[in-house]
Amino acid sequence: MAKIYITSLGPIKKFEMEVKKINLFIGEQATGKSTISKAVFFFRTLRDILVEYLYNISLDGKTDMDDTFPKTTRQEIENYFIDLFGYRWNLPETLELRYEYKEGYWTVVALQKRNGKNYLSINFSAEFEKDMKAYEGQAYDFYLSNKESSTNFSFATTERLRMHQELFRKISGMLNDDMQCYYIPAGRSLMTLMTNQKTKLDYNTMDLINRKFMQFIESIQSKFDMGISQAYKYYPVAERKFDISKVVESLVNGLKGDYLYAPGKEFLQLNNSNEKIPINFTSSGQQEVLWLLNQLYILMLRDEKAFIVIEEPEAHLYPTLQKQVIEFIIQFANVTGSSVIITTHSPYVLTCMNNLLYAGRLQSDKTKDRVEKIIGKGKLVKEGELFACKLIKSKEQTVFINLIDKESHEIITESIDEISDTVNKAYTELFYLEEEDEDREKI
Repeated sequence: MAKIYITSLGPIKKFEMEVKKINLFIGEQATGKSTISKAVFFFRTLRDILVEYLYNISLDGKTDMDDTFPKTTRQEIENYFIDLFGYRWNLPETLELRYEYKEGYWTVVALQKRNGKNYLSINFSAEFEKDMKAYEGQAYDFYLSNKESSTNFSFATTERLRMHQELFRKISGMLNDDMQCYYIPAGRSLMTLMTNQKTKLDYNTMDLINRKFMQFIESIQSKFDMGISQAYKYYPVAERKFDISKVVESLVNGLKGDYLYAPGKEFLQLNNSNEKIPINFTSSGQQEVLWLLNQLYILMLRDEKAFIVIEEPEAHLYPTLQKQVIEFIIQFANVTGSSVIITTHSPYVLTCMNNLLYAGRLQSDKTKDRVEKIIGKGKLVKEGELFACKLIKSKEQTVFINLIDKESHEIITESIDEISDTVNKAYTELFYLEEEDEDREKI
């Protein structure tokens, strides 16, 4: 199981966690939920940089045989870090991030000062470097063996694809992580509206997270030309791990309509009606949740194992739909073998997650059918699969509270909706105040 250690990044002074299948952060604004999420995302997506680096060697060879990993990738990794977290001169000198992929394989990013300037130091464990240098050699051997071996374009293309897949498999095995990585940011309603302005967008002016999210939306939009109900036809497989009709029904009911795409146009066809509403005239809740649901559904259709950060899945949604969205996220993770990080402000998300965790603890061969009748098929969270943490701002730093009770293995109920206690206390005080005034008037 991977672990991350964070020191002095944004509001986070000291934090560590074991990255599990389901990871949940709840807390007020500016407590560091997104900071932690981006840190995990950064380390898990380093794999893609390493794969592309090796693949380029297999295609073009090396310009300098003395330049080897990690020297050859440090600048690109530093630029990637800056894209996510900002320039190094704005970062504290005590910054240090460490990610342990598995025993003996880790990466550390820290800030160092030389000649009065801040520099990012990027280091890897000895085993990590040893394996990467071996893969460098293999990639270069591939380049030499294919340099003049064939003029057949089709053959060369096939071999290059095979090499890319092989490199992905090797690096994924080295890092014990074979999941594709995605980030579904908050503010999705704006992103939904911006997809209609593609010709006016300059992606170079967008931050990395939103740019990648927008580009993924663009890549799958055309699959909805016949609606959510027909998108599966673009991804034919012999056997599905889930009931398409039930999932489609749930998605369409949640959106209050079927999403339809045509070049330059997007609509929501209302349930039980032929009326089509342009996306920009739908509710903020529909716009916010549309591409969260659509992206997860497409990944389910592709049977793609993924690691996904999902920010504020509850945004602009009534509690009933919040529950349905969380259940769908868990169903997605279970069907595809994926992992998620969820950031939230909503106590309803905690309540729903606690029910799914309780269901996972209760399920056995004897109770399976009865549990699924209550919560639905494939929607439970097994014991040990959930990390849940509450972030609290205390003076100048964030304090972390593990929400999983060690004895019951459930979310600590007192933490689910403490604001209700505050509201109820205020109401009680007002009630007694009214009673006292009435008593005085009687005297």
